Amino acid sequence: MKNIIKIIICINIILLGLIFAPVTGQIVQDGAMSKEKTSRTDDLDFDQKINLLMKLGHLPSLSVCMIKNNSVVWSKGYGFYDITNKKKATDSTIYPIASITKTITATAIMQLYEKGYFDLDDNVSKYLPFDLKNPHYPNINITFRMLLAHQSSLADTGNIYPIYFSCLNWPYNWLKEHLLPNGHIYSPKIWLKVPPGKDIYYSSINMEVLAYLVEQITHQPFDEYCKEHIFQPLDMKNTSWHLENFDINKIAVPYVWRAGIYIKFPIFEYHCYGSGGIWTNVLDLSHFLIAYVNDGVYNGTRILKEETVELIETLQYPNSYDGNFRYGLGWYFWNDSDGKTYGGHAGTYPGSWASMTRCISDGTGVIHFENQNHYFSHSSLDLTLRMEKYVRSQLRKLLFEMANKL
Repeated sequence: MKNIIKIIICINIILLGLIFAPVTGQIVQDGAMSKEKTSRTDDLDFDQKINLLMKLGHLPSLSVCMIKNNSVVWSKGYGFYDITNKKKATDSTIYPIASITKTITATAIMQLYEKGYFDLDDNVSKYLPFDLKNPHYPNINITFRMLLAHQSSLADTGNIYPIYFSCLNWPYNWLKEHLLPNGHIYSPKIWLKVPPGKDIYYSSINMEVLAYLVEQITHQPFDEYCKEHIFQPLDMKNTSWHLENFDINKIAVPYVWRAGIYIKFPIFEYHCYGSGGIWTNVLDLSHFLIAYVNDGVYNGTRILKEETVELIETLQYPNSYDGNFRYGLGWYFWNDSDGKTYGGHAGTYPGSWASMTRCISDGTGVIHFENQNHYFSHSSLDLTLRMEKYVRSQLRKLLFEMANKL
């Protein structure tokens, strides 16, 4: 079985390698076609490569944009974001970005750090209405730095967060009941038997605690703080946690490809504000990414100091590497086979997938959203899942090649 899988993947890799020649494309500014164009043959060539990747990955739709020289240089939508009604995707189609939200949370926290509300190595319990400690190591303080770098010794407890946040719509003060041993929804699995600051473990609950800290420090709901201090300054008018702020008919329908068919999933509001739940389009999110590419500034508006962006991109602990990525503060980073350094985040939602990446080495960036995700499979033998991962890596590579040629 393993040999068959390897053969099939090798065949696809060879086919993709044969067609992936250098490409160029049309120049776009925030979705509007620029007067500057390249030949139509090149545009069709690029589209054919995108369409092939979409077929291999069973992607009903794809929305992409590319960033260079602190601006969007190309953006487009492909396929249908609603298969039943044959609605075509554009660069304005709304998708969930799931865990990319963590970079928003990190930005909010670092804005407060810049204002002097706390030091990164402060005990977070000083700012919470309860004492946050790993019960296995009650004498070790948990700090802002640990939470941001996934070094707090907090684990994840599966899919209980959607139940608590989305179904029951519990407020953030439920965290005390979940994290403290005497809490009525406490789970011992939430704490690793590793001292805080000792080892890395990616955990969404870190970001939920950080979002709650924003509320405790500012006395403002987390979503309202982000709207006032991040979304509005960056002109992100189509970004929100709340579905009521969108036309539901313009949101990409989530699908899962199973047994040769697309299974439609419901669109629901995910109330885990710190770790996920944001809905947006590639053009809005490009403003946020441009701010990081441009050392904290978008369109003349600064949301972070240059030295803060540099700190976010810095490895915080000697062992801040999980085998795939190095972790800074809310963002992860890696060196690719091209010798360049990349940073960003991805997000997984039932039936959707999102990626935001920037090349730190040359200042380019790409964002791509999809409305199909093999969400419920984690088997290494699942050929569809392995092909999706491969397609996404090739798609990112193709988009960066395109960005560098514009």
